[in-house]
Amino acid sequence: ARARVRFTSQTRRSYTKKMGLSASSLALTQYDVEEVVEHCGGRFTSREIQSLYKRFRSLDKRHKGYLSEEELMSIPELAISPLASRVVQVFQNLNFKDFCAMLSSFSDRASRDEKLDFMFKVYDVDRDGCVTASDLETIVKHLVGSSLNEEQVAELMERAMGELAELRRKNKGKGGSAEGGQGGITFHEFRTIL
Repeated sequence: ARARVRFTSQTRRSYTKKMGLSASSLALTQYDVEEVVEHCGGRFTSREIQSLYKRFRSLDKRHKGYLSEEELMSIPELAISPLASRVVQVFQNLNFKDFCAMLSSFSDRASRDEKLDFMFKVYDVDRDGCVTASDLETIVKHLVGSSLNEEQVAELMERAMGELAELRRKNKGKGGSAEGGQGGITFHEFRTIL
């Protein structure tokens, strides 16, 4: 017979602590701060972590320990972005540690590849590891809104995918591989293009 685990308030706090910092705690301990700094690859200082935690707590209205879509959209700088819905999907339901790790991509201390990795996650709408024509079309529509009609979007997509095919032909001619095939843009190609 399987033993049942009973969650008391103490075991629930302990479990929350392991999975992410508790939203109900008033302050971070030095250990918590160091753990988050390490989790973010040192791209944030202790002071920045403390500041991010205050902001996270103010956004987490229901003290769940993660941010919902509605809470993320309450950030004015994010709400005005044409890619807000995509960024929210990437950040949604992250605990504080993972929220900081994701935000660290925007740090001046983040490498170009780390920044491109975040961008790639935003562009990879279906999260299949490559940016397909469908993913790219979704992003383009978010970016241009109603300023382009369907025909213009299709033309833009055709041109972009044609340039990708040309890039692959050139790479194959140089002894490179034709990555991605018809499946979409791989992270390596994404990095090369940008």
